[in-house]
Amino acid sequence: MEKPTFFIDKELSTITRQWLQRQQVQYIEHPFHKIEKLISGSFDGYLFFSPSGIDSFKTSGNFPYPNSLVFANENSTARAAWRLFTNKVHTSPISEELSFVQYSIFRWMQENNQ
Repeated sequence: MEKPTFFIDKELSTITRQWLQRQQVQYIEHPFHKIEKLISGSFDGYLFFSPSGIDSFKTSGNFPYPNSLVFANENSTARAAWRLFTNKVHTSPISEELSFVQYSIFRWMQENNQ
């Protein structure tokens, strides 16, 4: 089974990091207040926790890889993603951090027949 690599727009809690490590999911977590240059590389999925995270990502000159999925943890975040990106956007039914990350991983696996 292919393991995806995700871009996550904030620093995660220890519990969420531990879950991702147990699942052997590769990811980069990057709080936007620390972005000073473009984030190079393509990711299988982009997880955004807020509209401001999406705006910061775009303002810093970044774009999600065209074939990658974008995951938003609330409707307002999804609206921001639809406004700025052409990617397919999924909105999590639960906005709590670990649940959102789990939803994103499982949804990515469904979309990619994993």
